[in-house]
Amino acid sequence: MIYRGERIGSDGDVADSSVFHRNITRTYPAAVGGDGAEISDDKGVTYLDGAGGVFVAILGHSPHEVAQAISDQVLALNYAYTGDFTTAAEARLADQLVRIAPPGFSKVWLTTSGSTANEAAMKLARQYHLLRGSAEKTRVVSRRHSYHGSTMGALSMTGTPPRRRPYEPYLLDFPKVEPPNCYRCPLALTYPSCGAECADEIERSIATVGAQYVSAFITEPVAGGPLGALATPPEYLQRARDACDRNDVLLIVDEIVSGLGRTGDWFGVQESGIVPDIITLGKGLGGGFVPVGAVLVHERVYQAFESAGTSFLHGESLTGHVLLGAAGSAVIDYIENNDLLRRVRERGEYLQKRLQAAEELPLVGQVRGRGLLRGLELVRDKATRRPFPRADRIAERVVEAAAGEKVLLLAGSAGADGVDGDTVVVAPPYVVTEEQVDRIVEVLCAAIRQVAAEVLA
Repeated sequence: MIYRGERIGSDGDVADSSVFHRNITRTYPAAVGGDGAEISDDKGVTYLDGAGGVFVAILGHSPHEVAQAISDQVLALNYAYTGDFTTAAEARLADQLVRIAPPGFSKVWLTTSGSTANEAAMKLARQYHLLRGSAEKTRVVSRRHSYHGSTMGALSMTGTPPRRRPYEPYLLDFPKVEPPNCYRCPLALTYPSCGAECADEIERSIATVGAQYVSAFITEPVAGGPLGALATPPEYLQRARDACDRNDVLLIVDEIVSGLGRTGDWFGVQESGIVPDIITLGKGLGGGFVPVGAVLVHERVYQAFESAGTSFLHGESLTGHVLLGAAGSAVIDYIENNDLLRRVRERGEYLQKRLQAAEELPLVGQVRGRGLLRGLELVRDKATRRPFPRADRIAERVVEAAAGEKVLLLAGSAGADGVDGDTVVVAPPYVVTEEQVDRIVEVLCAAIRQVAAEVLA
């Protein structure tokens, strides 16, 4: 394997390189090219990317228009510190995001990842309350089994025990509420007749902590990892909005997975009709070309800073980087120029129709999601919905079996009770074809049958 004229690894093998890999027990193929929903390695093997990487390559692999926009920007200007300058690229992306956002959003803060976007949102909420004389409002309510990022503030808001456990001594003590998981309703109610009564726990949690101490509530419209494309009912978000308003608590909507068209709308929250105070973006905003995140700020929040004449006391060296602006702007252009929101809705309906057959398979408890973000919950007993023990690694085994057939999917765990629970997520690029959807579902169903035969024998 040759890279810029230098051999990687002592024997020319990428696997023998100095990379500290995510999983030190496995050998990784070396990706070298891609086209649409496919990615290829240096051995000439082609993989069908049924997960967009990890919800990142929303436009597929190597759309030339985005690459050209980034190239043009690099040749013109590679960096300008945003403590000294703004740039046309940063301004254009901010204007585009405000244009497609729900009504009332007026400002955008660009970051370098989804984790840093949620970290910034947490700090923004804190400073907002400080400026309004509520210095004790420091705690953020979030949902169990959620994932909001790997930085310490974002991880404090995250509700997934396996991700938190090694770092618990460093994490902030933030309260958690149950997610609106209708498949495992803690109230034993049925949606939609329940009216999303589970959302009342948000206000109860605020009251338990004391409203004077709660800064924000953060939630995902459609979950990614652990909960496997669990879609939040519109009524839940509406009741969450009301609870926040009654208690002077900001509503942060994490759209890092669900935003930028993944559900068929620009933002997953749009289905509910509510307007959050802050929206965070990441992953697909950079199309996989650059690491990027964004914090969309409603005018009512920005007004606190403007009225006080105080800037947001936060920043990274690469905040507002010119290439982030160029990439994000080109991604939005590509979505609009190719009518990809409509395509996501159409392909999403087709994917759901194909996946419905999987509900008849052993292990499959529920198929759920919206748009091109769909998930399956896998269970030991379909009648009782009893999950498999975590040690069985059911989701991972299904995903590994699919990868053996060169279809890439995502496994999630601990979504049932914080320890057990298995989900598999399908989230292909927006440019996926119906034939590729057919292939993804066929391989997924075969993988489930294979694992079922192993564990139910």
